[in-house]
Amino acid sequence: MSLNRWTQASAMDHVRADVWIVEAQEWKHLNPSSTVKLPDAAPTVVFGTKPGAAIVTPLGSTRRKTQKNFRQAAQLAVQLKPERIGVQMGPLTSDMLRAALWGIGQGLYRFRQEDAEVQPEVTVVSNEALTVEFAILQHQDFVRDWVNCPSNLKPPVRLAKMMQDRSPDTIEWSLFDQKALVDMGAGGVVGVGQGSHRPPVMLIGKYAGKPGDPWIALVGKGIVFDSGGISIKPGEGMGRMKGDMGGAAAVAGALRAIADLKVPANVMAVLPLAENLPGGGAYRPGDILTMMDGTQVEIVSTDAEGRLVLADAVTWARQNGAAVVIDMATLTGANVVALGGIRSALVTNHQPLASLVAGAAERAAEPAWQLPHDEDYADFNQTSAADIKNSGGRPAGTITAGLFIGHFAGDTPWVHLDIAGLSFEAEGSAIGAGATGYGVALLVETVEAWSHSSKAF
Repeated sequence: MSLNRWTQASAMDHVRADVWIVEAQEWKHLNPSSTVKLPDAAPTVVFGTKPGAAIVTPLGSTRRKTQKNFRQAAQLAVQLKPERIGVQMGPLTSDMLRAALWGIGQGLYRFRQEDAEVQPEVTVVSNEALTVEFAILQHQDFVRDWVNCPSNLKPPVRLAKMMQDRSPDTIEWSLFDQKALVDMGAGGVVGVGQGSHRPPVMLIGKYAGKPGDPWIALVGKGIVFDSGGISIKPGEGMGRMKGDMGGAAAVAGALRAIADLKVPANVMAVLPLAENLPGGGAYRPGDILTMMDGTQVEIVSTDAEGRLVLADAVTWARQNGAAVVIDMATLTGANVVALGGIRSALVTNHQPLASLVAGAAERAAEPAWQLPHDEDYADFNQTSAADIKNSGGRPAGTITAGLFIGHFAGDTPWVHLDIAGLSFEAEGSAIGAGATGYGVALLVETVEAWSHSSKAF
């Protein structure tokens, strides 16, 4: 992954570029007498017109389609092997501009880079301040690298080190190893990780951007590989489960971007990292785990592991001063069924915080959709064998999984974001290597909004 390659200019004349990515209406404005016929829905390579070699790209009718168009444009640009790429998009709404930029970032990204391969520099022509967008784009690439990294190369302790490498000095990191997790009673994290010979850890990152103010906790699911454990998944597509730490990756990337941007907020990242395998020491269906807060959980399915590690992480955040908690996780396949991989699902115990997060998600061009949180849904998680069980079954699966985590949030304002279907796409998808970088923009925008709120939640 290259260092930040994004810069900004106020006019095209100030930019030297080997190839341009130009929004279609802006290109027509630059070339009013051109007879070139442009397709309505796909990027087109055009030579011999202003500003030279250009990939002319139409906006989509939605942010998602705009992101796709500009991703394809960037992929075309890379094929021309430029050293410098210029981007000219004209006046756009902020969310459509962000969708286009996230698409370009995806299209330029390559996981396996040879040392000698040229990483093009990108200059965006705009009169809008893009400092936040450029920080997000840089850290989206880190997130893609972490998610795309094969599981054999990112055991929990190594992934924790990767997340700390090259991070801003203003983040204070600490790591709890397996012994420390046992000593603190983190039965969820320890239980999930005990089937693997690569032990679980919990990584904490703290950025004190406004000492004396309340702390917001960002909690991310970090399962470095999820076989399902003894409740084993089908073999087909299991390799994608290297991406089951997408929530933790997004949280770590967002924290780093927040620190780079010097956002005036106090932010803690709580990242439980574990591997879910069916080894001889693995936890089993029918087991009862005692969690960090003393809650006893009956294990119905070892493939409902993410909510267990998140539960202990949420408890740790509350015990260590978090005024509000937001968790992010590739949690349920039911989320893909419900929302199609187009929006993340939002579950909450606190409507003002949910509204803040949902508004930030819209501005970030990573929209969320709030699902019900009625007490009747929580009843699906009830059991006579323990205080609660770790799966309510298929009905309302995304809601009940979220409400399981909400049990551990107690009365602390809390939002859960299920990003299954959004952080990782199947092999052969248009983005290439799989990881999308989803979630960084949403969390950065949320903390920006939080920093300017009354925090009177």
